[in-house]
Amino acid sequence: MITPILKSYIYSYTNIEPSKRIQNPTQADNTVLDLNKLPSYKYQISFGCSEEEKIKKYIKNRKRSLNRQHISYKNINMYNINRLEGIQEGIDVFKGLSMRQIKYLAQHSTEFVLQRGCHNMCAHCYASAMPPSYQKAPDKINKIDFEDFEKLYYGFQELNKRLGFSIFKNSKNEYNTLFHDADSSTIFLQDKNGKVYDYLDLAKMVNELTEKEIVFDTAGWNIQDKKTQERMEKLVEKALNSNEYDFVAFNLSANPFHALNHRALQHLKNGNYAQYKKIRDIYTTRMANVLFTFTPLIEKERVRLIVRALPNETKNANGYREDDLFMLYSEIFNKLFKLYKQDYESGAHKVIKDKDQIEKNIDYLNEELKNIEQALGINGRMADLVTDKKIFAYKNTKARTYKDPQKAVKGFKDGIIDVNGKLYITNWYENYPTDIQLNYKNKDKKTADISPYLNEKMITSDMLDTL
Repeated sequence: MITPILKSYIYSYTNIEPSKRIQNPTQADNTVLDLNKLPSYKYQISFGCSEEEKIKKYIKNRKRSLNRQHISYKNINMYNINRLEGIQEGIDVFKGLSMRQIKYLAQHSTEFVLQRGCHNMCAHCYASAMPPSYQKAPDKINKIDFEDFEKLYYGFQELNKRLGFSIFKNSKNEYNTLFHDADSSTIFLQDKNGKVYDYLDLAKMVNELTEKEIVFDTAGWNIQDKKTQERMEKLVEKALNSNEYDFVAFNLSANPFHALNHRALQHLKNGNYAQYKKIRDIYTTRMANVLFTFTPLIEKERVRLIVRALPNETKNANGYREDDLFMLYSEIFNKLFKLYKQDYESGAHKVIKDKDQIEKNIDYLNEELKNIEQALGINGRMADLVTDKKIFAYKNTKARTYKDPQKAVKGFKDGIIDVNGKLYITNWYENYPTDIQLNYKNKDKKTADISPYLNEKMITSDMLDTL
């Protein structure tokens, strides 16, 4: 029988398990390529100096000093950025940018955004995502051109080669994503020759630059969307059968804030139970299919549920609280159980080869429900649902806002590289634009506003001098 969601579990708020941390940058590593032997010297890139001997002397002395302290010199923070000025010359994607600007971008590069827009329309979405169609116009783009993504990839590869280490080492963030307000299930790129790069291909390129975990997030897809279904099945098989992609973390989100569930709850509120049941069934069937599709990765314990709800004591939030979340997952798990049973008993054995897998998988998913996140940002669409300003989520949102860009430039650790190459920095409660932008082919194209709370004030590059 299906394993029930036990009320005896202690469902207390815990932070989502942190991503794997990068190797301790203070560990000595004497295998680093000598900068003096790099092609950048051969081609007389000056590092901001006019005399080659001065350049060599600085690098040599700096390395010797750090080695004496047993400090790795594979870290941009160990160097005087002014002395490195010029090493980026000739790399097209950095045209017009100083090394200080490039360093700031790299150190704040949490999101390498490849696509904008999402159809799921979850009310709790920190990015207040709108459908892709809302984000496209003749002068606006909602997807990166593959040529621009290549420019970024090869540009940073060349810069890292010239430095002798990755400029992303010791950056402020612990993981990377390929999205801001898009669902990972919809993300893929196609080059000018028609070759398609799926999420894993693109994640591998970013991982090669940053050596960090890449996050895959999905809140599901329409069960009638055969193209996405086929793409996700192939992606799961590819991730399962190769160790090349073990740096990808798969997060699945079934939540009461999804647009379909929200619509169902509105019908329930208005007394239309039949419509509530119909739309609720569409949503729970969708999410059971998502879990079924990702079952091979669930069995490898590579899937994490993103579980979010409001505290039970939240006023006027029926349908969105912890107990409501358990009811929602009970419905989804029961449908998943039926899919498992049908797969096994029919002899299809698409994902269930052994009957014991069924209970084991659902037990694993039940365990994931222990980590409910309640510290949600009450902004955007969520502000229309929640009016109880006494709850922790409201207090936390207010406490995390900054109104001074001078403080934000030092206090914010995460950054968003938009599809037109423009950098924004964020604390996930508000965002600041910067005057830093990569030299993309589509750099003059507009994009939808970055949410939540995009400040009118801008972080300018002269503020970086204080860092």
